[in-house]
Amino acid sequence: MRSKLAITVAFFGWLIFFSYIIYDYYHYGSMLLEHLLTPGTLFENFFHFVILSSLIGSNITAYLISQRKRLLERTMVSEKRLNHMLQELRATLDSMPYGVMLVDKDFNIIRANRYISEMTGISLDELPGHKCYEVVHGSNDFIERCPLKRSLMSKLTESAEYYDKQRGKYFIVSATPIFDEKNDVIAYSHPLIDITELKIKELSLQRSRDAFFNILKDIHTAHKELQDIYYELLIAFSTAIDAKSPWTKGHSERVTNYAIMIAREMGIDSGDLEDLRIAGLLHDIGKIGTYDVILDKPSKLTHDEFSVVKMHPIKGEEILKPIKGLRRVLPIVRSHHERFDGKGYPDRLRADEIPLLARILFVADSFDSMTSDRPYRSSPGIEYALSELRRCSGTQFDPMVVEAFLKVIEREKSPR
Repeated sequence: MRSKLAITVAFFGWLIFFSYIIYDYYHYGSMLLEHLLTPGTLFENFFHFVILSSLIGSNITAYLISQRKRLLERTMVSEKRLNHMLQELRATLDSMPYGVMLVDKDFNIIRANRYISEMTGISLDELPGHKCYEVVHGSNDFIERCPLKRSLMSKLTESAEYYDKQRGKYFIVSATPIFDEKNDVIAYSHPLIDITELKIKELSLQRSRDAFFNILKDIHTAHKELQDIYYELLIAFSTAIDAKSPWTKGHSERVTNYAIMIAREMGIDSGDLEDLRIAGLLHDIGKIGTYDVILDKPSKLTHDEFSVVKMHPIKGEEILKPIKGLRRVLPIVRSHHERFDGKGYPDRLRADEIPLLARILFVADSFDSMTSDRPYRSSPGIEYALSELRRCSGTQFDPMVVEAFLKVIEREKSPR
């Protein structure tokens, strides 16, 4: 035992005990043990009990005194550690670049860090007891969309963004409930984070984004205007091509419309539709190099004359080849007279060797030719043209394209 008081108490108990033993030995001698175990009178019994209790009691008291000192020492060490931890926690909270408050259910501040003190101009010692909305917002009541109010109801972490007009700053404020061992809310952690710099950057990015979108919108408008001009030029050019002969007036536009109707029925995507539209308008551009006397001849063409006409798909490809933007159109223009059975021109391609858009254009071109007057014959009519498409399906024309076109025609003929 390290405690002097504990040693003194224990020593005093043993001193009394041994003093009594010596006294008893002096009176009873060798009968000492018998007298201790079987005292003769009731008084001696009581006296022996007191002596023995004093010995036991003094030792127990000495032990408790010793343990009490140790307990006090441990308590003091724990208190120092706790104070050190609290100081570290306070230093940590005060060093945070944002505000932190501990608030009760009635919006009273229990504790706050230095950020809140400097922001509100109220000392740390004076902040406890104030309402959080009074010191932070300068208001007599909680603000709209207050996260603490919502957290009181949900018992979950709630947050909100708000603009502080008084300080000219943007903040994110949140409230997180703190529970005890019984899962009851005892307080709320109430951080206040300044996001002004981030918000300014966000607003700047938003303005830049809006400006960029406006530029894109202007570009889109300009692009659409250019595209409109582009198509108008194509139509004008195709009109000029068809104007070489009174018999082909409007031919390219009609062929284009038929081809687009077929392609949509077949589910062709928008990019290919545009290629097909351009190819339809320009498919006969090679006839610019074909003699007008051949195109307007009122009788059947000779073998040599037809050989000249069969060159127009190749000449059309050659005319369009220098234009980079029309590269996807070239195979369609070159192959729009190829037959499904391989007996077409100029390359005698067959079936899937022929580009699908060229197969579509061939059906549209043939239908318009059969339903238009020519210098060597009158139009045989739509029904004749449709019967020819059916008859030549699988030989001259792609069966799938013919089937799609017949569906379109039937739909157009049916009453709406």
